Amino acid sequence: MYRRMMMTAAALVGLLPGLAAAQALPANVAVYTGALVTVPTYVAKDLGIYDKHGLNVSLLDFRAAPDATAALFSGAVDLMSNSPGNMMLVNSRGRDLVAVVDNFPAPVWSLVAGKDVATTNKAAGYPAPMRDLKGKKIGVPAIGSDGHNFARRFLRDAGMDPEKDVTFLAVGLGPDAVAAFKAGQLDAVMAIEPVQTVLEALGGKVVLDLLADKTIPEFASWTSSVYHSTKAHADKNAEMMKRFQAAQEEAIAFVRDPANAEKVAAIWSKYNKALTPEQMKGVLARLGKSFDVKFNCKGTENVGKFQVDNGLIKPDQVQSCEQLAWSGAKKYLP
Repeated sequence: MYRRMMMTAAALVGLLPGLAAAQALPANVAVYTGALVTVPTYVAKDLGIYDKHGLNVSLLDFRAAPDATAALFSGAVDLMSNSPGNMMLVNSRGRDLVAVVDNFPAPVWSLVAGKDVATTNKAAGYPAPMRDLKGKKIGVPAIGSDGHNFARRFLRDAGMDPEKDVTFLAVGLGPDAVAAFKAGQLDAVMAIEPVQTVLEALGGKVVLDLLADKTIPEFASWTSSVYHSTKAHADKNAEMMKRFQAAQEEAIAFVRDPANAEKVAAIWSKYNKALTPEQMKGVLARLGKSFDVKFNCKGTENVGKFQVDNGLIKPDQVQSCEQLAWSGAKKYLP
């Protein structure tokens, strides 16, 4: 009897590392309310994919990347979605953001004008349509955000002064932007889906869609969203990061499969009431294949060039995707 008890105890001790590894690790993940780039995290949460990979994930809503970045540095969140451009900008100030897994390695921005804005230059092609916005109020997620910096660049390409020729208003990425547009407080919005589709349903006119418009060469290959953390936090919580990577791989594969479009749209609609599930299926049919866990190094190179050309960072502060990638994320490099 004693020997059997000792053998049982020994067997349990041998199992302890496995049991410990199976225990769910808490993780706070910053997301943007109802936004397209957040869809894989909604899917992973609702379908139990995070649970399957040993994570107890809390999704925390933010209006724009600067707010989420502040939360990351305060320790309130463990991971957040952001562009490589914003990562380089933050790192140029002495920080140590690292990419854990890619999310949306493609252009995501569009510029939508109100139905009362005359778009007489639309047929002339980029950058002429930007001149129709002179004297207008343009909504951006936040001052200093990617959306703001893109809009400033587009205006400069059209020979305009972004500091004098338009007025920028910070309205977030989601419901607040739609509400301000609907109330007539904005003439145009820098949008990401599903806001673009919502604004079009309200009579908005797409002035520029970076994913559809290939006339601006540097945006033909781009990365809009990767999940990242600080190097110190990723290194300290390597097991959490690896489990998150595995969960995102599974969730993104699910989102990319057209056979799952109806189910993904149903999940997405729980977090964003602005579109019908049918409209969301349309967005996913157009953009769902753009999700990927692999780093787009050419896209990151173009992002760095954009940052330099627009005076946001210096040439020696550009980082390649190899430099941005966390040491535990090398498998996602080309």
